[in-house]
Amino acid sequence: MPEARLNLVVYYLRNDEVAEADELMKDMEPSTPQEYILKGVVNAMMGQKAGSREHLKVAQQFFQLVGSSA
Repeated sequence: MPEARLNLVVYYLRNDEVAEADELMKDMEPSTPQEYILKGVVNAMMGQKAGSREHLKVAQQFFQLVGSSA
């Protein structure tokens, strides 16, 4: 079931429905690199659409976390 949720987030992102993707990812605590990356992408897209520096900062943190992991 968690994979279905991630697939739905990807679907929303591909169809430029960023708010819906954000709503699905909002309560999710990432535990795998794929989840961290997806959460980072959602935050980056939200930051670009809304002009929110906070979303962009969160996205950067997720990407750095994945990039610095073994």
